Amino acid sequence: MEELFHIEKIAGFCEKVCYFFTINLLFIISNLPILLFLLFVGAGQIRECLPLFLLCLVPMAPALSSVMYTMNRLIHGIEGSAIHDYKKGYCSDFLQKIGIGAGQMFVVLLCWTNIEFFTIQVRIFPLTIVFIILFAAAVLVTPNLYMLASRYRMKNMQIAKAAVVLLVAKPVFTLGNIVALGIVLAAFEISAGTTVLFMGSVYGFLVMFMNQSIMRELENK
Repeated sequence: MEELFHIEKIAGFCEKVCYFFTINLLFIISNLPILLFLLFVGAGQIRECLPLFLLCLVPMAPALSSVMYTMNRLIHGIEGSAIHDYKKGYCSDFLQKIGIGAGQMFVVLLCWTNIEFFTIQVRIFPLTIVFIILFAAAVLVTPNLYMLASRYRMKNMQIAKAAVVLLVAKPVFTLGNIVALGIVLAAFEISAGTTVLFMGSVYGFLVMFMNQSIMRELENK
């Protein structure tokens, strides 16, 4: 019986690893446009081709939302087949998530264009600072946007407002989301070959795990 117990624990661990790997693989496939951009255009050309780069990032919206949906199911122990869970999270409100992603990329493009304009063309330092702050907020709000989109049925503006409120009102959780991304990037620097197999799913898991208390608070209200 003791040996059987150990075998079950090992089998359960292997199932979780396979779940992480499959979700990450599906996440990578879903983000094929950005992979093609990095392959054929190159990361060094992002600034020169920023509109195209941001357009290629739009499909990441439903993909990231799906990762967070699956990781939330995993945390609560109700996960099923990785492919089935990912498909359900990806296809649910697909057009809404694409709309949120497109809106976020438009805001990022608008902020960056104004930063360059007020830095190079017409040098107005206060406006430069304002748009740098807005640019940072548009990037940092990413996990909040798709965490909410993966969990709740709300209109786009409601999701955007709630995401911004959480960004400002919950600085500890915002810092936690930044640390989660930093951990994944640090692991990528240490062992890129291994990390790339799990980085998307691990990031989604860390974000959803750290924000469980926020999710419960929202649901109680």
